[in-house]
Amino acid sequence: MDFKFEYLNYISFVTFLDYDARQIEDALLHFGQEVPVDVSDEEYVSSLCREKAEKGTKVFLFYGMDSRLVEYGRDICAVMVKKGTMDFISTEFDRGQYSSAVILLYNGEYADCGLLSEQWRIAVTSFNMSCSESARNSFLDKAERNAVYIGPQEFAYMFRSRGLCYRTVALSHETLLGAIRNASDIVSVKLSEEEKNKENELRLEQYKVVFNFTNDAILAIDENGIIIAANDMVYKFLKWNRDDRLEGKHIYNVVKGTKMIKAMEKDGGDVGDIFELPYGTVLTHRIPIEIDGKKKGVVSTFQDLAVLQEHEKNARLSLTKNKKGFFAKYGFDDIKGSSAAITEAKNVARSYAFSDSTVLILGETGTGKELFAQSIHSAGFRNGGPFVAVNCAAIPKNLLEAEFFGYDEGSFTGASKGGKMGVFEMAHMGTIFLDEIGEMPLEMQVQLLRVIQEKEIRRIGSDRVIPVDVRVIAATNRDLHSEVIKGTFREDLYYRLDVLELKIPPLRKRREDIEEIAVGFLKGLDYKSFKSNEAMWYEIIDELSKYDLRGNIRELQNILERLTVMMKNSRINISAIFSEINRSLSAEPEESTRGRRGSQIRYEDNDFAEINGGQWEKKRIIKALQNNGLSRTKAARELGISRTTLWNKIKYYKIEL
Repeated sequence: MDFKFEYLNYISFVTFLDYDARQIEDALLHFGQEVPVDVSDEEYVSSLCREKAEKGTKVFLFYGMDSRLVEYGRDICAVMVKKGTMDFISTEFDRGQYSSAVILLYNGEYADCGLLSEQWRIAVTSFNMSCSESARNSFLDKAERNAVYIGPQEFAYMFRSRGLCYRTVALSHETLLGAIRNASDIVSVKLSEEEKNKENELRLEQYKVVFNFTNDAILAIDENGIIIAANDMVYKFLKWNRDDRLEGKHIYNVVKGTKMIKAMEKDGGDVGDIFELPYGTVLTHRIPIEIDGKKKGVVSTFQDLAVLQEHEKNARLSLTKNKKGFFAKYGFDDIKGSSAAITEAKNVARSYAFSDSTVLILGETGTGKELFAQSIHSAGFRNGGPFVAVNCAAIPKNLLEAEFFGYDEGSFTGASKGGKMGVFEMAHMGTIFLDEIGEMPLEMQVQLLRVIQEKEIRRIGSDRVIPVDVRVIAATNRDLHSEVIKGTFREDLYYRLDVLELKIPPLRKRREDIEEIAVGFLKGLDYKSFKSNEAMWYEIIDELSKYDLRGNIRELQNILERLTVMMKNSRINISAIFSEINRSLSAEPEESTRGRRGSQIRYEDNDFAEINGGQWEKKRIIKALQNNGLSRTKAARELGISRTTLWNKIKYYKIEL
């Protein structure tokens, strides 16, 4: 046996039943491993996980448990052991005694009833026990007496108490070993990350030496605003006399209008802000300094914006030329949001980065699946290789094979001279991202499975086998398990792809991230326009955060871009802006909204839903006047209109001051 059980000390095995625990312990003894298995119940499993994690467990391997009951810490990964066809096929019973067999599936398990029927030579059906109690009772009431029922031990009494024949399915050594392999891969990644953290601490002293050899200006303050460090570039950007040392001075006496102290109030700091210094316009990042969980200051970097833009332009041209555009542009820092949901998704994705196992990313349209795929590639050891993204739904069916595997010259009419390299060859030593994998035809799925298993391809019209070293990341907004059951997606390919699974939360599940995403997008789209209408934008963003954006981040950006264009028209008022929001979020095809809650825009305070645009504008004017102590000049500035226009509107709406 080639597999080494070197990471078992970091894996905890947990079940609900003593019977299941004995199965795993016996299977481990078969491999020469004597490992205890914890037996828990629904109430204790969460605290058990926490205790085990504190003692060094990195991954939990659960068997025979309802995954919905397993709640573990964000930094702990779990692997569910799921039985398959080969586990059921070895179940022993008298084939001639029963007219049929019923396979009892649980917790996302799947079995090929057709194959089992061929092996046993009796009719075989299945029933999903992950259903309501009433559905189970209904099934039991209609159960056939001349059938044998095969499933997990926890359902044995339920069937036998009704006089039905029940056989417990055994966990095969191969299924358990596969789960241990997956858990070991994750442990390996986590241990590697911990080792890197130790190395980073040792390198801290080296970074201090580099401090003065960077082209970025670096400035740090303590929690009281006193400057504690400044490299040579800071003096250049501030046009400060080098003989007059900055250390010990208060930041307010050095940089006018600085936001460094305020950055301590934000968890993630203030990243990507445009700021004016005596030297000129700079891009600044302000990051809080945390020691033992407490914020002890802020470090800020400044980069010349003009130079930065020129470097970025040249770098993009160079990368596109050298790699034919096949490179990852984004990393985890580009995934905006600090909510618990997106933080957990990023933590899980980071743990996958240094594994070579396939990843299946699940998420609704517009949630950023490719952004996560690029981030996993950029953070892993393949980041020096190409990143090739393929939309499986966008390639015509008759061209799929040629696009994936390439072709030799003369292999078919119209073939390019010299042949063409396929995307798997292009991705050699890197990562291939298969977006919309659920749209791939069945006949192509067979060939894709072979490439993943054998790590080699053969071009159309060629008899030469080409080895490829590629990591596969796939994504879909479909339920592939359901597609497997319906027969539209191959089971073997599904399990090959779903080694490491990553679920991306929709925007409605992390509304607190909408402001950060929107502000970052607007600043990048048109920074001056955003700053000149900042108050209005924050009100718009606040309203947008109340709606279910079914298109997620893509829909949010679409609306914001459209509103940005509208705001450049001086004749557009706030009433028209909010009318456009209402129109945008209400105008969906009938079939996409039928029967869905929130298919129309919903305001929580019902102000705009109950009053017309003119009354809304009146309310806005009154609010602006109140915010500015009835000063018409300041109120007009907040509303983005002239003082004369404001005065005319006050008279039109008969607003009493």
